[in-house]
Amino acid sequence: MRATIKDIANDTGLSVTTVSLVLNRKAHKIPEDTKKRIMESAQKLNYRPNQLAVSLVKKRSKTIGLIIPDIGNVFYAHMVKGIEECCREFGRTLILCNTNDLHERDMEYIHLLADQGVDGIIYVMSRESDETAGKESVRLLERLQLPFVLLDRFLTDVDCAEIILDHELGGYLAARHLAELGHKKIACVTGPANLADSERRLKGYARALQEFHIPFDKKLVYEGDYTMECGERAVTELMQYGFTAIFACNDLSAFGVYRQLSKYHKKVPEDISVVGYDDVLYADMMAVPLTTVRQPVYEMGVESVKRLISQIKKKKVEKRQAVFEPKLIIRSSTMGIGQECNI
Repeated sequence: MRATIKDIANDTGLSVTTVSLVLNRKAHKIPEDTKKRIMESAQKLNYRPNQLAVSLVKKRSKTIGLIIPDIGNVFYAHMVKGIEECCREFGRTLILCNTNDLHERDMEYIHLLADQGVDGIIYVMSRESDETAGKESVRLLERLQLPFVLLDRFLTDVDCAEIILDHELGGYLAARHLAELGHKKIACVTGPANLADSERRLKGYARALQEFHIPFDKKLVYEGDYTMECGERAVTELMQYGFTAIFACNDLSAFGVYRQLSKYHKKVPEDISVVGYDDVLYADMMAVPLTTVRQPVYEMGVESVKRLISQIKKKKVEKRQAVFEPKLIIRSSTMGIGQECNI
């Protein structure tokens, strides 16, 4: 049986009230030797406070819910690490929910976390969550009166706390790099068209082409779904158009591009230059290390916890949007037209 305050009181011969004051660090007028007796008894009896009872009294559970689309994706694993470590610093426990990119599970987990009494939720929307579905989730969170922060994927006209990346800048940096290397036929493998982050990466790509007076060719744009398989399908579809470079809107798609290009006996970067997006762990471990756009996902995860804790303590919704900047990481998968490969 779990030791209780009453057990410590019986063991020390002191009142329950005195023991409770000491264990809750409110014993300002209690002698030090009495405090010592109580703490020694608590240690001897392996006493641990009942957090459920504490949360009922304080109306705080000291738990944070995290909803993410795919824990198997290294991108999210790195994000979770930042969130979990920051939660520990704030004395919070993290409850992780994985949706497999299904909006229905987003809704299920919001209800589940509310039933578990979490203090707030960090929410990364599923790939299925377009503007309509995403707003349904946000309305549910608001109806349940749960503090929350949207992380990474976002909605265009929802007034809530959001931690996002400047994805238009990211797409621009990727396409500009290829244009600066002299490429004129630059293909693009996007994410789902219904996601705002994918749309903005494509917008940045188009802006860079315009800056370098390269016509925007719809035939060179393939709508993907942020998977390795879509990168493979994109190469098969785009090969007929004779591109010399390709920007994949996430690294998983870029890995698929690599694999399919090899089936066509095309070498990276000698025949085709490739740029990815995310800078996941494996990007630098490829046979040809991938040039990619780095998202500071660890830092974004940390910031999401800080914003959520601020909401919980102030008991009001943070409206401010935190926008992080991406960075182009140049490796060996890109080279200029007519340039010799140094790999």
